[in-house]
Amino acid sequence: MKSFSVKIFLLLLFWVLASHTVKAQNENEEEPKKVEILHANSLEYDESTGVIAKRLLGKVVFKHEEAYMFCDSAWFFDDSNTIQAYNNVRIKQGDTILLVGKYLEYDGNSKIAKMRDSVVLKHNKSFLITDSLDYDRNKDMAYYFEGGKIYDGDNRLTSRRGYYYTKLKDYYAVDTVVLRNPQYNIYSDTLRYNTESAISFFYGPTQIVSDSNYIYCENGYYNTQTDQAGFSENAWLRSGSNYLKGDSLYYDRRIRYGEAFKNVSVIDTVENLNAYGDYGYYYENPRNAMLTEKTLVVYVTDGDSIFLHSDTVFISVDTLDNKLIRAFHKVQVFKSDVQARCDSLVFFSMDSVAHMFYSPIIWSDRNQITADHIEVHFLDKNPDKFFLNGNAFTVEQYDSVHYNQMKSRKISGYVRDKKIYKVDLNNDCQTVYFVVDEDVNQIVALNKVVSTNMTIYFKDDKIEKIWFYEKPDGETIPIEQVKNEQTLLKDFKWFDKYRPKNKDDIFIWRDIE
Repeated sequence: MKSFSVKIFLLLLFWVLASHTVKAQNENEEEPKKVEILHANSLEYDESTGVIAKRLLGKVVFKHEEAYMFCDSAWFFDDSNTIQAYNNVRIKQGDTILLVGKYLEYDGNSKIAKMRDSVVLKHNKSFLITDSLDYDRNKDMAYYFEGGKIYDGDNRLTSRRGYYYTKLKDYYAVDTVVLRNPQYNIYSDTLRYNTESAISFFYGPTQIVSDSNYIYCENGYYNTQTDQAGFSENAWLRSGSNYLKGDSLYYDRRIRYGEAFKNVSVIDTVENLNAYGDYGYYYENPRNAMLTEKTLVVYVTDGDSIFLHSDTVFISVDTLDNKLIRAFHKVQVFKSDVQARCDSLVFFSMDSVAHMFYSPIIWSDRNQITADHIEVHFLDKNPDKFFLNGNAFTVEQYDSVHYNQMKSRKISGYVRDKKIYKVDLNNDCQTVYFVVDEDVNQIVALNKVVSTNMTIYFKDDKIEKIWFYEKPDGETIPIEQVKNEQTLLKDFKWFDKYRPKNKDDIFIWRDIE
């Protein structure tokens, strides 16, 4: 019984509090102000309708709070505090808002104006043109729903429907939205445009089309005054045959500069060159790009792919479409038939020459090439010749303990049908070569030669003949008489454990001990 009494008391208490709250709210609410008639050339009453209606003709002027309404003729209904206005209808609010049309229905209680037929809303320097518009003075919001055109400086914004918030100066354009500018067109599903900042915000699939490039995103903004923009959600930029993609993009049209963040890619569809990273930038004119952080360059040639990784990659293209690729620090390359590593690599497509600097190493099958500087020339995207400059050393692995070796200050190699057919050694040449009895496939002797210069010819990956110049000195030692120290030239090193074994291995850098 006691519990039931407590519940009754609480219900009564809540009822009393609620009643006082409603009463206080009602006391705070202001009664709708009446529409005032300021002027008309003539005023008539029509009692036949059964309602109190006033017919106003000629230079009609109404006032409702801070808004003034003008027209040629109107009906004013006292009981409902509403207006029906005809011809040359205008609503003027303050010094900045002007609403023009041919027909108006205005409700003084709700403060909603419904303007129809050849409607123009002017706010500051922007214009909205439509056929039907509702303007809510409580929310300072206009709504158009039968197509609208917005003019603001150089910008022309059209959509099927939209909203305009006069205090915020924000247009929300919805459904088949197009923003036209002398330099580009923006196509979107939903767009917010601020007339004060001239910034457009996109919500949904958006395309920005110009003579110089094409941009796609599903979220972002574009400052039409500064031509600076930011894009996200499947954002990408296309300039000619080149694409810039990333989780988010920044773009400056005036300097034609794009910047990308996270999951970045620069793609050249003509050269079949794709570059990836977690940060990058791209200049459209002159064309150059930079990528860093988890960098990967993929170059497709002859149905195969070359994979390159380094700390940073720069790619630039001149006016003749010659491409310059520069990779810096911890460069590693993988291709099915060749692998490489160095600290820096430069490739220029005009002469099709690649330069490798600082402890470069190239591996191919059982062969290893090292030097202070390696220069590789390409013909039709395939190696044509190479030059090893300074401490040149080539090694061919015969088996796990026997290596054929060539060493000199400079080595030049020439390739035919993807095979080395001639090698020139210059200055302080040394060779170690194992002689094999092909009938039993066994090593029978060790051949050592020292000469100032020499030329070696190959056939089917085997030495065919050797030319020696300027006092050669050599010996052939039966294999059973060979001592271990005779099998290796000075400074011999086999770097196979540092060799990238697959395309994922290029991201693992192993410091040479």
